[in-house]
Amino acid sequence: MKSFFESKKIAVIGAAREREKVGNVVFRNLLKNELKVFPVNPNADYIEGQKAFPDVLGIPYPVDMAVVAVPASIVPGVLEQCGKKDIRNVIIISAGFNESGNLELTEKVKKITEKYKIKLIGPNVLGILNPYKNMNASFFQGMPEKGNVGFISQSGAVGTSILDKCLEENLGISGFVSLGNMLGLDFLDALDYFGNDIRTEVIALYIESLKQETGKDFVEKCKKIGINKKIIAIKAGKTAKGQEAAKTHTASMSSDSKIYSGAFKQAGIIEVNSLEEMFKLAEIFSKHGKLGKKACIITNAGGLGVLATDALSKAGILLPDIPEVVLRELDKFVPKGYSRRNSLDILGDALAERYDKTLRILNMYKLFDFFVVILSPQEMTQPIETAEVLSKYKNVFTCYIGGKSFLEARKLLKEKGVISFEDVSELEIFGKAV
Repeated sequence: MKSFFESKKIAVIGAAREREKVGNVVFRNLLKNELKVFPVNPNADYIEGQKAFPDVLGIPYPVDMAVVAVPASIVPGVLEQCGKKDIRNVIIISAGFNESGNLELTEKVKKITEKYKIKLIGPNVLGILNPYKNMNASFFQGMPEKGNVGFISQSGAVGTSILDKCLEENLGISGFVSLGNMLGLDFLDALDYFGNDIRTEVIALYIESLKQETGKDFVEKCKKIGINKKIIAIKAGKTAKGQEAAKTHTASMSSDSKIYSGAFKQAGIIEVNSLEEMFKLAEIFSKHGKLGKKACIITNAGGLGVLATDALSKAGILLPDIPEVVLRELDKFVPKGYSRRNSLDILGDALAERYDKTLRILNMYKLFDFFVVILSPQEMTQPIETAEVLSKYKNVFTCYIGGKSFLEARKLLKEKGVISFEDVSELEIFGKAV
């Protein structure tokens, strides 16, 4: 798969003139970098100001990779031309193969790829992204920042959701690949790439099913990768109805979810139950690495502190008592009546300065691995100023529990790279992050 991510000369077969069509979006995305990109369309002389070619055989240069976005029925002919052109890396974005019951067409594609030794991603995929090469060979519009999370998604649409969330939360990625029907390359190939990629520290997987008879290899590969990297996975198709839906989506034959859960556990994979949970966990590992188990809650609302205590305790997070020597330091500036325990309620009139002093003292004594700082919208609360203060500390997570009055502050926290939760129940994710 490395040869896909490092391609420099790319043909887009089915590069359309209409800007709303997939082939045009893929072509425009690729034009945004310094790669050499060739539009292929027999019915156009120019696309987006670039000279078009009637087929790949007419391109007078070597081509490293072809992205195919044409009707399924003509894909075999296009693949034949790719084989004759000596293009060995092909992404088929087109749908309409075995997921639609079109087994004969699927078999044709398979035989051609075997005949020419073509490495295939797809069919029925979103494409791939490599921010380190500024390569967007997909029809997702946008490019996340460079980072250390590798995303592997069997579903293209799930992939767009993940990538869009990366843009919103400023989470950098090392790369993205959607695998679709996995007629060619599969999870093992993608894991090989990200497992050996020095930039990747976290790998996140959306799985509908593995290829038959690859389960043992999958477990062994993840065990090996898991020595140095975190692997997170969500398994779709856990119910009978979900398995039926997967079969008509990416032609996946899903197995019993208990089998997958057992395999994940054996492989050292952290299993999550939602895309939001997968993203949040990937974000925690990306920005903080593995967390310790000792936490401190700081809040301006006692009730929310109690709820946060329940959530973290349920997740197995330790909430050590605050020693008397530290409390005496806090007594100097926190008004009487504060909780003097963990969770630490520093009262509803707490301004940004009180949060700052509290964190400074607690950090000085090095008693806790991380802090969960809660803010509720009291009359005197300073959402923006407090966000500025909290962003100075590397081991702080925030819970801004409110609505309209916190919109700008949440935006600032995202810009500063601070991981923020909107409800204390979400804090249970920390049980999987330690």
